[in-house]
Amino acid sequence: MQGEKALRILFLILGRDKPSSRKRALDSLEYLRSRGHEVEARVFPSGLVGRMRLLGVMSRFDVVVLQKKLPDPAYFALMKRANGNMVYDYDDAVMFHEVERREPLKGRFLQRFSSVAESCRGVIAGNRYLAEFALAARGGEDGVIILPTPVDIGVYNIKNYINYKGLTIGWIGTKGNIKHLRKLAGPLTIFFKSHPDAVLRVVSDAAPDMPGLPLDFKPWRAEDEADDLRSFDIGVMPLSDDIWTRGKGGYKLLQYMASGVPAVAAPVGINSDIIKDGVNGFLAGDDDSWVNSLSALADDPALRERVGRAGRETVERDYSLSHYNHRLALFLEGLI
Repeated sequence: MQGEKALRILFLILGRDKPSSRKRALDSLEYLRSRGHEVEARVFPSGLVGRMRLLGVMSRFDVVVLQKKLPDPAYFALMKRANGNMVYDYDDAVMFHEVERREPLKGRFLQRFSSVAESCRGVIAGNRYLAEFALAARGGEDGVIILPTPVDIGVYNIKNYINYKGLTIGWIGTKGNIKHLRKLAGPLTIFFKSHPDAVLRVVSDAAPDMPGLPLDFKPWRAEDEADDLRSFDIGVMPLSDDIWTRGKGGYKLLQYMASGVPAVAAPVGINSDIIKDGVNGFLAGDDDSWVNSLSALADDPALRERVGRAGRETVERDYSLSHYNHRLALFLEGLI
């Protein structure tokens, strides 16, 4: 980094196997080091002894990026004393954890979030909806940046658009999110009646219970993920609409698009920012829209290829890891 001060940057992450930690921190370490910075990532400790030791570690860095954790107020006060240049990074609606846990919404996490967002030197939000809460807490845009969770496009080669017999509608995700896929049971039942050669391929750590649908279940494996995505002819991302799901980062949708797979998604949260309806994907807000969008893509191979390629171009331009890394570096460097 010519002419600029090299920084000592510490990322406090959820875990080295956590998707948010990998995609928003660990995958960026080498790039930040290439700019001359000294960078380290540590898992946020769970025990009291580890957290007390962490305070001493924090004091040795120029910038500390705290990922998604909302410490209790007493400990967070100690963290601020240990390092006044803290940055908060989040790509979920952490202020509404009660909704995720199906608990009564009492505002405990919202209060913690507001305190953290107001006190930190900078805030990195995963989408526009999440950023609004930081802006409200801070009273303005100073020190807030929107950085959606990126896709390493080098991992995802664009699919081959040869017209094979039959058609595969694909969904990829964890068993905890299969509840969203079940929302498509009705529209898919209608769709498959008029497209008997089509199949629903689910790549996950558990098979969904969706009786009556032509289901092809494939256990998820990291080494197969890119090939599994390319096997889809259409990717789907149904989603409930609530204060928790509006904070999601649209990563599944970006994976489809990076693979050149035309996608249909619920118009929830960042999905409506990523997709320009009918150009680089389709937005479906009700059952009729799902059936119509899926049918249009199923019946027109040229449309699938055109939309799929436009989706890939969108990811390359706006949501790639290289784009994310460059903006992240400039933001952190600009704070100090």
